[in-house]
Amino acid sequence: MLNFDFQTNKFSNLPKIYQTKYPAEAKGWENGIYQKRQVEKNEIKIPEDQLGLKIITRDWKETGVPLNGDSKTQPIYHYDETTHVAVETTNANYRLVLTIDNEDQSERTIDIFVNNICEETVVLQAHQVRKVNLELALSQDNLDLYFANHDCSSEKCSALTWSLRLLSLSLEKLPLLSSNGKLGIYIASDSTAQTYSPKEEPQSGWGEELYHQLTGEEVEITNSSFYPQATRYTMSTCFVDNRSMGARSSKSFIVEGRLESILKTIAPGDYLLIQFGDNDATAFRPNRFVAANDFPYYIKQYIKSALVRKAHPILVAPPAQFKFDADQKQFITTFDQYRDVVRALSKEYQIPLIDLGDDMTTLLNRFGYEAAHSWYLQVNQDDYPNLIEDKHDVTHFQHYGAFRIAQIIASNLSEITKSAEFTQRRFGQDYRPVIDRKLKKIHLKWSAVKNADFYVIEMSKNKSWEYNSVTTKNESYIDPVEFNWNESHDFKIISIDDQGSSIDEKVISLNG
Repeated sequence: MLNFDFQTNKFSNLPKIYQTKYPAEAKGWENGIYQKRQVEKNEIKIPEDQLGLKIITRDWKETGVPLNGDSKTQPIYHYDETTHVAVETTNANYRLVLTIDNEDQSERTIDIFVNNICEETVVLQAHQVRKVNLELALSQDNLDLYFANHDCSSEKCSALTWSLRLLSLSLEKLPLLSSNGKLGIYIASDSTAQTYSPKEEPQSGWGEELYHQLTGEEVEITNSSFYPQATRYTMSTCFVDNRSMGARSSKSFIVEGRLESILKTIAPGDYLLIQFGDNDATAFRPNRFVAANDFPYYIKQYIKSALVRKAHPILVAPPAQFKFDADQKQFITTFDQYRDVVRALSKEYQIPLIDLGDDMTTLLNRFGYEAAHSWYLQVNQDDYPNLIEDKHDVTHFQHYGAFRIAQIIASNLSEITKSAEFTQRRFGQDYRPVIDRKLKKIHLKWSAVKNADFYVIEMSKNKSWEYNSVTTKNESYIDPVEFNWNESHDFKIISIDDQGSSIDEKVISLNG
């Protein structure tokens, strides 16, 4: 246990105290990457006045210029010129107890940061001395504490300097959690794995489909963390806890406290699936961007944090996008620099790797370009009343694609865990529900084909067959603008099984 009494200057070991400054303006966009303000750190001596450590702070939020006028690329950074208390420790869970004194004559709302994560917001009355207890789950081998004004200025020129005193600090390492005896699978990832609400239909992530691959019929679905997307699927002998969140990179997932929320609950014997790289690669989104050479720094925090808590980390390379090389007539892998990193880390730490880039590309090439549409969010507005436009998304998935990725994940997990909890099953979910109402469209319907996972619809045009659409139902609505109503039209229905093979073809003729 570490104890620091700044009133008596009694320390179990000497902390490092330093002040941060941001004297220079942000350089802004250079070669498509945003260069934020650079920090200066000046170490200071611990005072001997026995009144406590005076924390002097000036902080502000700064909004940068967007790239090429695109507001989605606009960088927003919180800069804190403040006093830091840094302590060398180990990656583990802790109880942190602080005693702080508001010297100001007015009430103040402050944010308490540890390792750049806002752990708690507290209100201090004028001249109030308050003890604060925090439960921490560190993912690094150090603790860096500082305080920020919760309602800070929006620009540096109007930022006010304020202060408080840190009277004491104690840090107690907590024991490992006890295993609950169930096979536990945690998922730390982005939108490709996230759980989605019904209003976001038909978008789906593989993390919300994974529990279908586990044995047992009963499932309890509950929220598992501080944000609504975090969802736990609990069965009698196992659970999937999907903490994935869209638009997050390996860095922003940590800074927002999402990894820490996992580390507070993960127990010995549980598994942690770690999949990032997609958002890390988006250099035009500076708050999430992580260059490939910086990627190992963040991914190692996930790996080490799981290992010290006696859990099992499993790396997952980012999924393949809907990227088809027309010349080579095959799908290609994406995010290769980030895939190279996780492959190298898998070897370095001797931990398993599930390479969705390779596995998905192999399977998509067996399916072919037309059939692969059924994996991705390539859907029509008319099929889903909640959509405001057609979707032609090359990254995200509809139910069928998410389910097939979950099968890939489950197959690998079955080998890795040697557990009987995993089962490969055909799933009778209607992956692409079509609205059952009069849409003033041509309605095609055919007899369902045994073992067909979905159907590819081709339309006869200019004496050849042209791809039209994909559906998992044995019916589809066709937009009439494509037709001359006075002519006959032929449609070919190709039945595809779960291996991507054609198992049946039939032609439907419509008379003019």
